[in-house]
Amino acid sequence: MALMFFVRLPGMINSEPVSINVEEANGVFVLTGITDWKAVVTLPPGPTYYPNTLLTPKDVEYTTPVSTTQYDKLHADYLSQRFVAALPDNSDVYTLTFSLSGRHAMRVYVNGELVGQSGQPGTTKRDTEVWENNLTCYASPIDGKMDIILQSAQFYHYRSGARLATLSIQNTASAPSSGLTGETKGFLVMGAFLCAAALLLCIYLLLSHTKATLYFALACLAMALRECIQSQAWTDFSFLSGNTSFMLEYLSVVLLTIFLSLYLGQYIERQFLRAVQYAAIVGSLAYGLCVLFGDSIFYTSILQYYQALLVLCIVPGISGLFWTMRNPNKEQSAAIYGIAVFFLAAISDILLYNNVFSYQHPKTPISEAAMLVFVLAQTVSLFQMNNRVLGESKEAEQKLAAEKEALESLNRLKTEFLGNVSHELKTPLTVMSGYAQTTNQLAERPGELDGGEVSRRMKLISSEAERLSLMVGQILDVTRMEEGRMAMEKRSCHIDEIIHGAVETHYPMLNKNQNRLKIQIERGLPDICADPARISQVIVNLISNAVRFTSEGVIAISAEQNENQIRICVSDTGIGIAPERLARLFERYGGKQKSGGGQDTGTGLGLYICKHIVEQHGGTIWIESEAGKGTSVFFTLPAAVANTEPC
Repeated sequence: MALMFFVRLPGMINSEPVSINVEEANGVFVLTGITDWKAVVTLPPGPTYYPNTLLTPKDVEYTTPVSTTQYDKLHADYLSQRFVAALPDNSDVYTLTFSLSGRHAMRVYVNGELVGQSGQPGTTKRDTEVWENNLTCYASPIDGKMDIILQSAQFYHYRSGARLATLSIQNTASAPSSGLTGETKGFLVMGAFLCAAALLLCIYLLLSHTKATLYFALACLAMALRECIQSQAWTDFSFLSGNTSFMLEYLSVVLLTIFLSLYLGQYIERQFLRAVQYAAIVGSLAYGLCVLFGDSIFYTSILQYYQALLVLCIVPGISGLFWTMRNPNKEQSAAIYGIAVFFLAAISDILLYNNVFSYQHPKTPISEAAMLVFVLAQTVSLFQMNNRVLGESKEAEQKLAAEKEALESLNRLKTEFLGNVSHELKTPLTVMSGYAQTTNQLAERPGELDGGEVSRRMKLISSEAERLSLMVGQILDVTRMEEGRMAMEKRSCHIDEIIHGAVETHYPMLNKNQNRLKIQIERGLPDICADPARISQVIVNLISNAVRFTSEGVIAISAEQNENQIRICVSDTGIGIAPERLARLFERYGGKQKSGGGQDTGTGLGLYICKHIVEQHGGTIWIESEAGKGTSVFFTLPAAVANTEPC
């Protein structure tokens, strides 16, 4: 509505007549009585013309004209018209504008002199080069008379042939300034389309690489091409012939349809709309091939079928698209606004030119301005889409960077883990091998065999075997945990029996570094519903860690009831843990640190496994430590009275 108001406002405000129609009388257009030359004087085709003749001033007296009533019967690809105008007897210069329907080649003679030419009129298609549908030239009357001869030729359209022209005459001195010419406006609009295309291509190449941006940039180039041809701006390009521009005019519609169909495809979700899109693209490609490789008579003759196809695709396609985007997001809102303006403006112009409404003022189309609004709206939509795509890409890039860093960290931990495990496995194997060899040497000397020494050595071998078994078990447990195969065989049991059994079974391994072991278990503790082997594994892991980082100190194991839970604590008086390491102790490989002797030790899996086992039993585990003063590891297990799960 705003476009219709502002674009057509000047013509609606101006109540003065913009043109004066003068009919021919006795072979002469009498213009001597006109006093207001600010208006445009329009001379319609006279009653006679010269079909299939390129009339020249010297042949006027020898050539017989034909009545224009025969025009529809006599199809002529080239013809001539004669306008004899009586004007004031002065030396004023007049602007002569010849307007025809469709592109023509034209040549104008005034009083026997050639004053203007558009293209190259000829008697065959090969000799003719069509140019534009109007020609403007300038001339002065001689003795108050202008004898005007117009030659026109049109071989390129199957139906129209050469058409009769209307002549507009205006006194150059008295004519008001008409502002920007159609050619200048064409350059400005074409420049706007080219700027939009360049901007979108830069975005596509440098930033987003989204196909919708590329398709609309190409559509803007097609719009620029069409505007260049329709506004006659192409006439300033010497390398472009009129016949080529005639072909490009039809081809621009094909390109525009294809690229807009591809661009609007980003909003298509239903199969019906996809079929409409494919039909428009395939039909346009077929017609484009006809334009490129076929004769102009052929592709202009089938134009009506192509237009019918476009109407059958556009009406249901745009309607379905509006229905699909009835609840649009920000991107779709801008896009659907531009689409609506463009197609409603096209409908408005169609109604205007078919005289559906009574409109006495000049018929000013708004499709050109609507096309600019359409391009601007789609550009805004594409900016919003590209911002979203770039944001998603940046987020994905950050996520990939974080994942890469995590994988690199995991790879480093894996390498450290393999090296550490190899070292840890080698140590008990070396001890076991050494004691086995020395014991074998003692056995070969029966007289020196000491049963007590053999027993001591076998206990050490057994202790190292238990240590080796514990490390291998940890690796296997992590595999079971990650695959979800670590089963818990829960039953009703006593925590004190589990603690004493764990200490007794693994005492040789735990009784190292000259530490003292203290066990403090509260009397009358209720039963727990647990897997004794897994809880024993937790206790052994915690005691093993305490032994590893404590030398000549005290390792204490305690158990007490805290409301409906049993709280177990394994504490030591060892080297303690730095505060910054506490947060990662329960991560896989995160619990490994230097031992009291300064060597890397352990697999880094013990606390990770302990946390999983305790949580599988419905308990929690945590650590309290102070560097240089020791560490206490607490974990809780639900008492049987509070545990609703059956054992």
